[in-house]
Amino acid sequence: MPRMGQMTRLQTAAGDTDAYLAPAQPAPGPPVLLLHPWWGLNRTIRDLADRLAGDGFTVMAPDLFGGKVLTTPEDAKANVNSLTEADADRIRAQTEATLDHLLAHPDARGDRAAIIGLSFGAMEATEVATGRSDVAALVTFYSGIFEAPDGIAYLGHFAEDDEFDDSAQVPDLQQTLGEGSAAHVYPSTHHWFAEPDRPEYNQEASELAYRRTVEFLRANLA
Repeated sequence: MPRMGQMTRLQTAAGDTDAYLAPAQPAPGPPVLLLHPWWGLNRTIRDLADRLAGDGFTVMAPDLFGGKVLTTPEDAKANVNSLTEADADRIRAQTEATLDHLLAHPDARGDRAAIIGLSFGAMEATEVATGRSDVAALVTFYSGIFEAPDGIAYLGHFAEDDEFDDSAQVPDLQQTLGEGSAAHVYPSTHHWFAEPDRPEYNQEASELAYRRTVEFLRANLA
C-alpha cells in the first residue's frame, strides 16, 4: 500500500500531540478521527488510515501513548493498567484537540466528523462522540460498550468468540438501533480480527467490516 500520510505535531492546550495525518486522495474529503487499540499507534493503524485516505477520507490518528508501541497482550495490558486518572484526562484532552485540528484542516471537507475506534480506542471514541455535536458518526471495532450514543449514526463490529467482550449482548444492542445504524457479529472471529499483524486476524471478516465501514461513512458524512 502506498504511504499517503505522515506524522505531524499538534500544539494543544493539553501539550504537544503527535498524530498520523493521511489526507484524502485525490481531493479534500470528509474528516475521520481514528483511535488506536491498546497496542498504540502502530503500523497497522497507520496503514488503515492510508487505506481510508485512498477511499476519499481525510484521517487523523493521534498517538495517545506518547510514542509507546506494545506488541504482546501482557505488555499492552500492563501499560493500560498503569494509566493514572491524570493520564486518562490527558488522553481525553489530546483526543478532543486532535478532532479540533482535523475539522480545521484544509484537506477535511465538511463541518462534522466520524470517529473510528478499535478496542481501547473504541471506548474513548464512544465517550468523545457522546459529548460532541460535531461528530456525525461512530464506528467501533470489538468494543466493550454495548450501547450506542443518542443522535449519532452508529456502526459496531464485534467478534463472536471474544475473550474480553461478551458478544451475546449484541442482539440487545441491535434492538435499540435506529435506521442507518447497525451492529454486526462476525462468526468464528476473535478480538483483534481486523488487524493483519495479529494472530487473531481474519481476512474475510476484516474485509467485510472494512467495506461496511466505508459504505457507512459515505452515507453519513457530507
